[in-house]
Amino acid sequence: MNAALAARHVDICLLPEMDIDLQKVLAHTVTLMERVGHAVIVVAEGCGDTIIQSSGAMDAGGNKVLADVGSWLKDQIVAHF
Repeated sequence: MNAALAARHVDICLLPEMDIDLQKVLAHTVTLMERVGHAVIVVAEGCGDTIIQSSGAMDAGGNKVLADVGSWLKDQIVAHF
C-alpha cells in the first residue's frame, strides 16, 4: 500500500484487510473513466481469497493457492461497462 500511495498514479488500491464493496469500486471506476478517461487499479493478491473464494488448494510449498483476482476484477469491470 505504501508503494501505491507513494507512486501517486494509483486511483484505487484494494487490500485483503479492507471490507471491499464491489459496487462502490465499480461506481468509482465509472466516475474515473468519465472524468479522466482511465483508472489505475492495484489489487493485492490476497484479495483472491476475500473478494472471491479460492479453491482451497495448496501449492507444493504448502501455501494456499489464491484465485486470480486480477483477471476476475477486470472481467467485473468490463461487464459493468
